[in-house]
Amino acid sequence: MLNFDYLKALSENELIALAELYRLCDLAETRQYTEPDSSAINARKALEWLTKAIYKMKNVEIPERAKLIDLTTSPVFTDFINDPELMKAVHWIRKVGNLAAHDGTVTRSDSFFTVLNLYNLVGGVLLKLHAIESLAPFDKTLLPTRQPRPRIVVIRANQAPEVFADAMPATAVAEAPQVKPALSWDGISEAETRRRFIDLMLREAGWHVLETQGDIAASKACIEVEVHGMPGASGLGYADYVLFGKDGKPLAVVEAKRTSVDPHAGKHQAELYADCLEARYGMRPVIYYTNGFELHIIDGLGYPERTLFAFHSEKDLELIMMRRATDGKITDFSVKENISDRYYQKRAIKAMCEWFNSMHRRGLLVMATGTGKTRTAISLVDVLQRNGKVKNTLFLADRTSLVNQAARNFSKLLPDSPITVLSDKTTEVDPNARITFSTYQTMINYVNTDTKPYSVGRFDLIIIDEAHRSVFGKYGDIFDYFDSLLVGLTATPRDQVDKSTYDLLNLEGGEPTDFYEYQTAVDDGYLVDYTGFIRGSKVVNEGIKYDDLTEEEKQQLEQVWEYEQKNKDPDEDYEPRDIREQEIYKYIYNTDTIDRMLQDLMENGLKVESGETIGKTIIFAMNSKTARLIVERFNLLFPQYGPHFCEQIDYSIKYAQDLIDKFSVRGSLPQIAVSVDMLDTGIDVVDCLNLVFFKRVRSRIKFMQMIGRGTRLSPDIFGAGKDKERFYIFDWGGNFNYFATNPKQGKSSRVQTLTERLFAVRADIACTLQAAQYQADEYAKGMHDELKSHLVAETEKLRDLHISVRKQWDLISRFRTAKDWQYVGTLDLQEIKNRIAPLIPSTLEDERIKKFDLLALYCQLGLIDETFESTRHEGQITLIVDALRKKATIPDIQAKMPLLNEVMTAEFWENKTLASLENMRRELRDLMKYLVGESGKTFTVNIEDNITDEGVAGPISTTVTYRQKVLDYLAENRDNPVLQKIHNLEQLTSEDITQLERILWQELGTKEDYERYMQREQLTADTPVAAFIRKVVGLDRTKAIRMFSDFISANALTAEQEEFINNILNYVCQNGDMDKAVLRDNRVFFQYLTTYFPDKVAQVAGFVSHLHNAITAA
Repeated sequence: MLNFDYLKALSENELIALAELYRLCDLAETRQYTEPDSSAINARKALEWLTKAIYKMKNVEIPERAKLIDLTTSPVFTDFINDPELMKAVHWIRKVGNLAAHDGTVTRSDSFFTVLNLYNLVGGVLLKLHAIESLAPFDKTLLPTRQPRPRIVVIRANQAPEVFADAMPATAVAEAPQVKPALSWDGISEAETRRRFIDLMLREAGWHVLETQGDIAASKACIEVEVHGMPGASGLGYADYVLFGKDGKPLAVVEAKRTSVDPHAGKHQAELYADCLEARYGMRPVIYYTNGFELHIIDGLGYPERTLFAFHSEKDLELIMMRRATDGKITDFSVKENISDRYYQKRAIKAMCEWFNSMHRRGLLVMATGTGKTRTAISLVDVLQRNGKVKNTLFLADRTSLVNQAARNFSKLLPDSPITVLSDKTTEVDPNARITFSTYQTMINYVNTDTKPYSVGRFDLIIIDEAHRSVFGKYGDIFDYFDSLLVGLTATPRDQVDKSTYDLLNLEGGEPTDFYEYQTAVDDGYLVDYTGFIRGSKVVNEGIKYDDLTEEEKQQLEQVWEYEQKNKDPDEDYEPRDIREQEIYKYIYNTDTIDRMLQDLMENGLKVESGETIGKTIIFAMNSKTARLIVERFNLLFPQYGPHFCEQIDYSIKYAQDLIDKFSVRGSLPQIAVSVDMLDTGIDVVDCLNLVFFKRVRSRIKFMQMIGRGTRLSPDIFGAGKDKERFYIFDWGGNFNYFATNPKQGKSSRVQTLTERLFAVRADIACTLQAAQYQADEYAKGMHDELKSHLVAETEKLRDLHISVRKQWDLISRFRTAKDWQYVGTLDLQEIKNRIAPLIPSTLEDERIKKFDLLALYCQLGLIDETFESTRHEGQITLIVDALRKKATIPDIQAKMPLLNEVMTAEFWENKTLASLENMRRELRDLMKYLVGESGKTFTVNIEDNITDEGVAGPISTTVTYRQKVLDYLAENRDNPVLQKIHNLEQLTSEDITQLERILWQELGTKEDYERYMQREQLTADTPVAAFIRKVVGLDRTKAIRMFSDFISANALTAEQEEFINNILNYVCQNGDMDKAVLRDNRVFFQYLTTYFPDKVAQVAGFVSHLHNAITAA
């Protein structure tokens, strides 16, 4: 009798078809003790079988060559499982199966835990599907301890997982995610589970973890190693892990604490273990200490302790030991003149070397486009290599063309350093390469895999090209994974570099390691300046006003009206409308504006060949259709220049790189390049004399990079001895004016996915509904509870083994249960949106449905939050609903026609409620799938435009709002003693109040700024500053409840009493303060007070008074 024998009876039912699954599970169990590797491999095969069945049940086709990690992390799979413990089991089975297949290092302990996890996973899925009614607890005494005789498993024809999937009732499949199977984990504690995952992290780094406590072996990770010389009577201690090198000496020691304990609590203990091991072996090991969430290292090279997300390999640790033999200082700052010969390049290299000598590990070089960032990077690598500081380097950029360009330059100037360029088609590595080149997109695939080709210590230096982009999205995982020196390169002015970039590089905002910016380069004669001409287009800026058109122009627009009138009621009169400016060059393409732009360029642009030919020009177009139309109009207006004078260059053009190469050469056509994104950054065309912005750019960083296409020197461009001294910019998109008045929008930002935005807006709504007026409303409270349950479920899906999740473990662990979400303060909400929301995995649900959900949720937020404007979103919904009504012959739409008609009325929006908006969202969301058709339809017209010369461009300014300054300050200074007092309900002094007023009224802005902000937050000007702070940072609820119990002299609170105190704390967090008069005047509070504390009214009032008095000066 074995644990999986219950499957045998099921497998005899031909309809269920479980014989193949039973065979794999049986092999995993019977070989657990005698052949752990084979056991793990068969368990992984069983997981593959189960995964295929789930995909078939969900009617989702598995892509060719799909990886198991991708399949089991897809929402198709995770939404079905919907259980964090079962998902941990899935990842364990997969990872240990990979170890068995690749390294053959699976232990009996590993295989036991694998079989246990497989038992619960298979049983859990069958319970969810009601294929079995109950599952007996796993019995480890049934596991064979010697090789059993082969068991014959009869497999009938066609026992594929698809057959099993087809046999499961559709209702059972649909209900499965909500079923919580009752499972037993054989008494495996949280500590044991955590320990096993630490083992896996060690194996990721190539370590073989011994099973027997106290055993010591070379090149092994040994557990519970006895050490001598510890404080205490016996002098004995037991290190959790010691990693031994091939010479039998300890390379590292690991101290593991409980997850609930600060990992720093184990730091001193780990240092004592290191002292003992050093005394015995004559070599001090590297020190790791962890609580399972956080991993810290002290490497003994003189660097401060730092956080890691994986362990070093044996080879990595050996290199650390070798480097301890030297002082690690860079002493030779000499730079080869053939690589970098300019003073500022040499200064930047020396500054970075001195920065590294002062034990910093990350730095940033700000260098204007065209001043030689790549050459500076090459010289830096050369200097660091010669000084023995760096052996292996990784160079990262965001485009393949930039990676290849950098690789060519490095290879030419450092011919003795072998290079390799990574491909996204394979994860093979070249072990001999000293310099590796990759895009971020490719490298992330090397990092986020079960079997990581590169160890954390593989690279000594990482160079990030255009560092401002690398901090966005998931690419930050690369820099969290690799334990290396890090140098960022950027052309973005230092005051415009994103704060997140400075944070990533551990630099004070606005203070890079060295900088050489545009104006200085112009003054030094290394770059040229520009003159910007602002052009105004009535069509571009205001759209097309129907009443302003001539009869002939109105006739042109008939094609638009005919298209838009389709599917409308034939008896309904259609009134021609104005074309909004947002529709120009997206829906309506006007040739007259293009013609005038081209004529302006050809007449006023800088020319070469004695004024005969327009100089090299880049026209930045809005999209490919605009670019194509510009080329067509140029050829019509200026046919004398031939078909190759003006060319479209974007990602829609085959062999576009060949056109770029030709464009870059003086005297070679094309002379005008019409670009969509492809020439915005990273392309060197030194002869470029004119830039035309025929598009709006709303990223200031990108705008400045695009300007950088024209800044390079170009000797003899106008003839012998006549060099390029200036270039022209023709701005048709209002960009100079925009950045002069909207500096905040000029900041580059990470693109948010729909899933992230949905999670964030649901969090916004849920937290807004925490207010007392909504908690007193039955519907609003129900929505609040439902939203928070959804947010908890989404958070539970996050994979603990993913690098990006490990990075946020501290916050994620605080919000993984419903209790953690009971009250979420403003600052916590901001952190949830900034740190958790981007990690939520996307679902495969129709994009149109998700967009409709987002619009409806925005409307709900606008209803309850006066600071959120949702009128625009309401308008978008009515457009969608109107489009649905045109498809009334579809039965599903016809069934919802009464609601569709209602939504189109003014009364619906005037009388909207949370209930009506939520009902609309739920009832109409599934209809979005019918919104298909000619969404990409466009029209080309020739409407006379009114063009104005709006002068020469002025300077661009930058500001940050007072609100953002306050939130940034509070987020960055959580450990400020005064803020800690407020959070911990401690009494403030007059000096504390003065400090807060100085910060809010002087450092971050003026008192008037503060009062305006208070008014927007619906707080009165006389609200104490500390109350305002408490509204944002919240308070320690556990301490507050304990304090409340002391006030009323109660050893324990009933559920109703605890709900009452939580309502008080919610009120305080929502309003910053609470007067004891509220207990009397608020009906809900008064009813609770008299019902549950009839004889302790004075004590409760005393507690509320204490909350108030704590934030007023003592």
